[in-house]
Amino acid sequence: MIYYQDKDLTVRAMYPSDCQAFHQGFAAQGWDKPFSQFERYFEEQREGVKKVLVAVLQGEVAGYTTLLPQAPAGPFAGMGWPEVCDFNVLEKFQRRGIGSRILAVAEDLASQTSGTICLGVGLHSGYGAAQRLYVKRGYVFDGSGLWYRDKPLEQYAPCAADDDLVLYLSKKLVRREFRPLTREEITPELFRCFDRFQIVEKCWRKVEGQWVVKDVVFTERWGEEDYRFLCQCLQNTVATGGQVWGAFLEGRLKGFASVEGPLIGSQKQYADLTSIHVSADARGHGLGRQLFQRAEETGRRLGAKALYISAHSSVESQAFYKAMGCVEATEYIPAHVEQEPCDCQLECPL
Repeated sequence: MIYYQDKDLTVRAMYPSDCQAFHQGFAAQGWDKPFSQFERYFEEQREGVKKVLVAVLQGEVAGYTTLLPQAPAGPFAGMGWPEVCDFNVLEKFQRRGIGSRILAVAEDLASQTSGTICLGVGLHSGYGAAQRLYVKRGYVFDGSGLWYRDKPLEQYAPCAADDDLVLYLSKKLVRREFRPLTREEITPELFRCFDRFQIVEKCWRKVEGQWVVKDVVFTERWGEEDYRFLCQCLQNTVATGGQVWGAFLEGRLKGFASVEGPLIGSQKQYADLTSIHVSADARGHGLGRQLFQRAEETGRRLGAKALYISAHSSVESQAFYKAMGCVEATEYIPAHVEQEPCDCQLECPL
């Protein structure tokens, strides 16, 4: 499972080979993290006890954390809040934004089941970078004071500045939900909080066989008639064996993606990703990426070898598709080219 990916960094689930890589990586910086610890993490991931998020930078494991479905101890026990536990970035990869990206992925996952995420942080200097990062990302102290060996530490009680001396923090999250939409719920009312708005200034165009960026300025904003037509299209997608994914923030639809049921292409190799949009007020928070990943799941279920996208040619839209792994389609679908001659015809291998 890949949770995040750009040209250099990937955050994914743990692989068996990561156990040795992390054991050796921490040993090289003088830390005693036994191989058996990572073996246990992998088994717990396999059994569904926890998620293990591994950051890989240009092919090398760089850091990880685990995400428990709820805190087993401490002041947040019994609240049902997911807990970040054992968060580390190898020293040679620190100060590159990797830790922040791992936490962002953990928060995205936690927001699908809870409105709050929590964690504990040690107090000695070895936790200094983590302490700064948590505060920077909006975590707040819970107010229960110091905890030592999973118990509240009374005033003036003796303790040691070791890994068992911690403070607890939490962060409020925007609740996220990703699910398939039914035909019956796809109505204009569903889109009452959705804003399809985009200011375009530059677009890609193919000139004499070469892709170049051109100044193309226009503004897109959907009105009531556009949403009525959209609903008809999406209802037809569901009725003909396709799937429409919805992304909800606090119960409001803020993104959607549609994959048609019938496969296309000369060898029926493509699943047709006919739309993917995120509301203007919800962009930049990973909704598009997660919708695209769910569209890939649908494409695999349909038996396709790749997604086909007749994609908006704006520079911003094309940057998104490139980050998702899309490339120029090896076979253009004539109906799409005829309908949107300025679109970029893309595919994404599955």
